[in-house]
Amino acid sequence: MTASLRQQLTSVEPSYEMPLHDGWERMTADDPRLAERWPTGVGSLRVDSIVAIMMPVNRESPLAFPIIERHVRGERFGTLDALVDERIAAGAQAALGDTAILRHRTLEASAGTEGYVVRYLLATPGSGRRRGVEFLVAFPKLRDEKLQPLETLYDGIIASGSWRMPGGQ
Repeated sequence: MTASLRQQLTSVEPSYEMPLHDGWERMTADDPRLAERWPTGVGSLRVDSIVAIMMPVNRESPLAFPIIERHVRGERFGTLDALVDERIAAGAQAALGDTAILRHRTLEASAGTEGYVVRYLLATPGSGRRRGVEFLVAFPKLRDEKLQPLETLYDGIIASGSWRMPGGQ
């Protein structure tokens, strides 16, 4: 028996694809090359629902801050609304005025080093806001006049993406 068209369409989920700059590559979480570049003490790729990391091939690249992609789900099969409300209450805003991309920056410390983590949250179309994709970028702790241009650049990178169905549909 063949699956109905409805089943075929609902089982396919779009992915958010961003054009990568020259010298950058997208590595899936199961890429063995990624394990050797993944910093120790940062956490498990699988546990953190990380799907891929986009990073420069050359570690000396002037844009050396990787973009981490992870999948998120609403709590207990609910929507992402509670997470969105929490982030907005903490100061999150639309990235570059695009209300489909929620942007939130926090100052965090890890292994004695402080830095900023910028999180971009997008709800997956067709999921009823139950699933989404989150992109994370970590920056060193910089003064605002140095941090602002970097953040604006990465805002543009994230906003340049689009949702695509598998198979190019």
